[in-house]
Amino acid sequence: MHDSPGPSPTEVVISWIPHDARFRDRAVRHALADTGGRLLFAYVDNLVNQDNDDGRPLDEYDLRTMAAVREDLNRRSLASVDWRRVRDKLVSGVH
Repeated sequence: MHDSPGPSPTEVVISWIPHDARFRDRAVRHALADTGGRLLFAYVDNLVNQDNDDGRPLDEYDLRTMAAVREDLNRRSLASVDWRRVRDKLVSGVH
């Protein structure tokens, strides 16, 4: 088995979305609405792969961020992310 260099897709998402104020509030809302992570996955997938934020097109700065996330993912799928870990990280700061 040959491991890919760099962080796993889960590590990429955990190091990005909980710390990005532009998307964190919506991500938290999706995380709180679904403990299994399906809604959070759909939200992040739309950001990264469809260039929209809950139906709103991304601006140039946000598009550059998504390009950087795709590069960090290194062609690995968001489907392999452990969305429960991402969800836990997102909601741990919510009181």
